[in-house]
Amino acid sequence: MAISRDDLDQHGLIIGVSPERFRAVAMPLLFDHLDAQCEGTIAVNRQARIVWINDKYAQKVGISDPRSALGKEVEEVLPASRLREVVESGQPSMLDLMAFGDEHFVVTRIPLRDADGTLVGALGFVLFDRARHLKPLMAKYNQLQSQLLATQHELAKARRARYTIAGFIGASAAASEVKRQARRAAQLDATVLLRGETGTGKEL
Repeated sequence: MAISRDDLDQHGLIIGVSPERFRAVAMPLLFDHLDAQCEGTIAVNRQARIVWINDKYAQKVGISDPRSALGKEVEEVLPASRLREVVESGQPSMLDLMAFGDEHFVVTRIPLRDADGTLVGALGFVLFDRARHLKPLMAKYNQLQSQLLATQHELAKARRARYTIAGFIGASAAASEVKRQARRAAQLDATVLLRGETGTGKEL
């Protein structure tokens, strides 16, 4: 099913095309684009057995003939694969690192459904075959984490009491007893009721 010139307006935008027809046209194109741009593509069925693997992926994992992998459980070929989890949960894994030997692949995994929405398998794409491609992203993430921790530290400082027991001046027996009880109460996870006139140091 193709889109003709009659389906396009003067700006080249698609008009008069139902969502179903658009999906039928766009999805194969999207898959072909991903397959061409990614470092490898694999598909498994509902039992997590390999039903398709492209030449690039097969070569990357040391398989000379991609057909030899068909029908095998995905873990036989890719021990660290989590495609089975995607098949079982129906939830995608949009960005992950998958170990293979001494290497790490940057991968994405998506559930595969038929026209009725029934889960029939999963697709896996190797976005990059080197984890170094994620360094800029990880650097930005670490920067944001550092900023978050700094902000939390500043908030904690702002919420901290303005006074401490060290500011309680007094050496009499009564003052010493008050400080002793205050330190004791501070060690307990309990509510303490302080009563006294304004200015007697209840904030301590």
